[in-house]
Amino acid sequence: MLEGFRKNSNSIVVKSLLFLLIASFAAWGIGDMLRPATTGSSVATVGGQEVPAQEVYRDFQREIARMRQLTGDQGVNESLSMAIGNSVVDRAVNRTLLAVSADEMDVAISDEQVRKSIHQTEMFQENGTFSRARFEQIMFSNQLNEAQYIELVRDDLAREQVISVLVSGARVPQQVAKDLYKHRSEKRSAEIVLIKKDQVGDLPAPSADLVRKYYDDNVARFMAPEYRKVTMLHITPEDVADTIDVPLENIEDAYSERMAEFKKPARRTVEQIVFSTEDEAKAAAAKLTSGQKFSDISKDVLPLGDVTKAELPEELREATFALATNGVSTPIKSLLGWHLVHVTAVTEEINPAFEEVQETLRKSLALEMAGEELFGISNGIEDALGGGATIEEAAKEAGFDIVMIEAVDQNGADKAGAAVKSIFNQPAILQEAFKLEVNAEPQMKDDGKGGYFMVRVDDVIAATPRPFETVENDVLQIVINNQKNDAAKTKADELLEKVKGGANLKELAQAASFEVKSENDFTRFNAPLPRDVVEALFAAKVGETATGATQEGQVIAILRDIKSVEGAQDKAMITALRREMENGVSTDLQGQFVNALRARHQVKVDRAMVNRLFVQEQQ
Repeated sequence: MLEGFRKNSNSIVVKSLLFLLIASFAAWGIGDMLRPATTGSSVATVGGQEVPAQEVYRDFQREIARMRQLTGDQGVNESLSMAIGNSVVDRAVNRTLLAVSADEMDVAISDEQVRKSIHQTEMFQENGTFSRARFEQIMFSNQLNEAQYIELVRDDLAREQVISVLVSGARVPQQVAKDLYKHRSEKRSAEIVLIKKDQVGDLPAPSADLVRKYYDDNVARFMAPEYRKVTMLHITPEDVADTIDVPLENIEDAYSERMAEFKKPARRTVEQIVFSTEDEAKAAAAKLTSGQKFSDISKDVLPLGDVTKAELPEELREATFALATNGVSTPIKSLLGWHLVHVTAVTEEINPAFEEVQETLRKSLALEMAGEELFGISNGIEDALGGGATIEEAAKEAGFDIVMIEAVDQNGADKAGAAVKSIFNQPAILQEAFKLEVNAEPQMKDDGKGGYFMVRVDDVIAATPRPFETVENDVLQIVINNQKNDAAKTKADELLEKVKGGANLKELAQAASFEVKSENDFTRFNAPLPRDVVEALFAAKVGETATGATQEGQVIAILRDIKSVEGAQDKAMITALRREMENGVSTDLQGQFVNALRARHQVKVDRAMVNRLFVQEQQ
């Protein structure tokens, strides 16, 4: 493959692929190493070593860009933004843990190892060998000098050396992979008859006594949950934030530090065609001038996606960002040939003035400062309770209102099933409310969301059966459904008895208007049949039957064919499976190792910083 790549390295397709690689490199970096140096606040500390916020935010932006490419730029909501952000933070913490571990182990990477790694990096190669010109161009495009990159490579190799020692024993025997492959790949074919509940004919309506008996025998299915009557005091950062005076200089400092949160670079959605010669590019440009569409000029149109100016190779930046929507550039020369660039969408830069975000910053800072304010308030309330005050008196003295909830279940719902807004989605408060005894002395506790609360249980309404009259119709429907299931099962048993006597199942089923179909070449994992039927078929011999219940009724299956896999003809697949299993073992080992490092080295994540970085990324 590499030899073929070398032979065709001058072709348009290969050059285009190389260009895409460079564009991807510019956008995402190589191995998360090639990025501008970062400074500023940290999102976490690992054993005293900081994890820079700016570095994490750049990783986050790359992930968001990938997500937009996959979803067609459908936007990122706050929940997804936080999920991606937390994942990025975890990866950054893990990298730092490995770096700290490498330092402790005195892992040393020689200059020769670094040189060899750089020379073997495909991005820096031309025709299979290291290209100094390509290396320097990529360094320049990413605002790195050679010394900086060498240190990044050295750090990455040190982490890899720690991991390589750890996972060197992650080996899976070939026979184990072969047996698993055979188990996964073995196939069955069966003839299927479906007896639907609606095909069992008219059944007599269940009697009132039968419905009542089912309720009495299964009363546990119709229980109302335990409810609790509680008195609650809950104070949150939002409750005190408006009372906090945030100095203007603090807001101005936050504006300077957090500008990256508000400032969004201009973006362009770009596609391009690369030509070998200027004449070819000019000829294509002339066709565009005469009215042809960009996509009709060449079959080698390559989408570069939604990119910033910095994510493009230097030669294309200015020309691309000078284009309006649907604009096409004149031929542009680069290391790879002559380019025509087509911009399909334009997103302008967002660079808000201080006044535009001042109030947002003030509220954010007030919420951060509210934590200390709340801690003092909670201590004051605790002191009041210690002095003999009731929860009502302590709340009034502190200037807060209490909330009285007549009935709430463990999920935060009232007797009608509606959410109790003051306590719904507050797991810490609900857990405390259902742990305390009636009239137990309340204590101020952290709600896990930056606030404090205390609850007093005033009454417990035990779980009781719902009255028969309120659930009678539900019980009736269950009984009718059970009768239909039983009737379908009886018909299935009758058919099986006839089949055992020599009758043809398909003919019997068609005579009764039951659905008959064939399911061919299914495995244990993709069979469209009930799990118990699948298990029985994979333990059966050809001609044997299996039955089971579905949501529609009953199914009868007769095994018609078995396709065993010996594995000899699938050597490549077995090898790939073995590699997959070894990768899984390796990943598990690395996860356990990193967890052990987390337990050994103190890891502190600044959740306030995380929220500032990621919550506002939603579009």
